[in-house]
Amino acid sequence: MPIVDENVGIESETTHFSDSKIRNDSDNDDEEDSGVDTDDLNESDDADVVDFNRIPLEIVEYILSLVPDPISQRRFSQVCKLWRDAVFRLRWLKLLSFERRIHLRLPLAGSLHEIHGNKGFSLLLTVTSPVLLAGVAIFLPYRDNFEFDVRGQVDLLQHGTPHVGPHGEPLSRINFNISRDTGRKWQEDCHGENPVCLQGPWQNTRPGGTLASGCVGLHPFPLIFPALLELQTGVRYLLRLFMLAVNNDQIVSDTVGTVWGFQGVPRRKPDPEQNHFRWFQVYRQGLSSSVSSGQFPIIYYIS
Repeated sequence: MPIVDENVGIESETTHFSDSKIRNDSDNDDEEDSGVDTDDLNESDDADVVDFNRIPLEIVEYILSLVPDPISQRRFSQVCKLWRDAVFRLRWLKLLSFERRIHLRLPLAGSLHEIHGNKGFSLLLTVTSPVLLAGVAIFLPYRDNFEFDVRGQVDLLQHGTPHVGPHGEPLSRINFNISRDTGRKWQEDCHGENPVCLQGPWQNTRPGGTLASGCVGLHPFPLIFPALLELQTGVRYLLRLFMLAVNNDQIVSDTVGTVWGFQGVPRRKPDPEQNHFRWFQVYRQGLSSSVSSGQFPIIYYIS
């Protein structure tokens, strides 16, 4: 059996400690000989640090005014209160601008009353460049079929999937309650004053016929999210809509018949003419996919 000399380990550790102590002492001697104070070096380093909050507001506004896109403007406004106030002031002075846009997904009404038996509508979307999503518009029951109040919810989920399986957390949600009187009044003849007045239904037109040019009350109802949502490239988002027919706070039906939007098979345009959005079908149980027909006729966004 080999004999282990414990003094060897102790001696080696002691020697290592002594060497490190000698090196530290020699380093201290070198600093004393050089005559340089390390505190002075630290103070000089601090002198080179620029406190952005001490920069005059005019210079901050000038720097931020060089940022043209609204995505970066929004990110800068979230840094601190000074930057947020500067961005808001520049927008108020119209030195910074952003363009509010609408994307008309379903320009026609395929039918004035559709019930598909599913409890909700959905679609998957992606963007080719960052976009600030502001809201959506939905079709309500047509004025002649608007018998009860409508209660519903629109939500946007991150990392959506077309089939069964998990999805990401909800990014935002809109809860709405629309009375029968409000819904019918919204669909009255606008006499050309409503900027979004759709035509239809195309199924009632004869072959070779044209749609009527007057208002028929096809006005999608706008729903705006509580805050702007920054959509990132490479992420699929699941947009869903659920509606209930309610009478005196009692649920009458969880399948509500509404106007059914229509576009037909969407055609991909050349890149300069193509918008920011891409749409994908959803095959989840209880949800009607609304890519080329159905709900979400309008998307409100900023880019």
